[in-house]
Parts: sequence; structure tokens; C-alpha cells
Amino acid sequence: MSERVKTHGWAEMQPLTIMGFTMRAFVKGPCRVLVGQEDHCGKVRWHLSISCANRYPGWEEIKDARYSLLPMGLYFAQILPPLDRYTNIHPNCFHLWELDEHEW
Repeated sequence: MSERVKTHGWAEMQPLTIMGFTMRAFVKGPCRVLVGQEDHCGKVRWHLSISCANRYPGWEEIKDARYSLLPMGLYFAQILPPLDRYTNIHPNCFHLWELDEHEW
């Protein structure tokens, strides 16, 4: 993948289309990020996935990705659903999901 633009030090890679939604891909140091909007229960919400190959992303890396790559003025959270609905393909990946202001 070729580097296209930089956003606060995040190099943008070739975008991906997953289940009909275009996800923008970024890399910064050991961190890899996918960010885009996805349908969740009939509402399109922002979703950010951040991972590192050999370790969990640290808090400062997660915070940097959120404030560099997602819209300001919105709320985001890491969601832990019931165990039978939990899915995570990459072992070192965390997800941030957009919340409505009243959900916070």
C-alpha cells in the first residue's frame, strides 16, 4: 500500500471497503488504524479499530488516534458487550464506537 496523506503524523494508506462501508486505513509507528462509519442498529456511527502487531495499543496511542482521526465534538467509548456477542478478529485490537450524547 502506498502512503497518501498525513494527519497529525498518521500516514493514510489505501482505503478498504468492508461490508459496503469504506474504511480509511492509517499507520503511525507500530499502530494500525481503520476508521469509518458503519451501520449499528439502523444508525450510522463512527467506528475506530486500533491495533499493534505484538502488543496492545497504549492509552496515549488510542487517545492520539481518536483526537487525530475522528470528528471533534462527538463522544466515543470502548464497548464490552455480553460475552456471547463479543467478537475481535485481531488479538491486540481495541475498538472505539460513537455514542449519542444522551447515551453518555
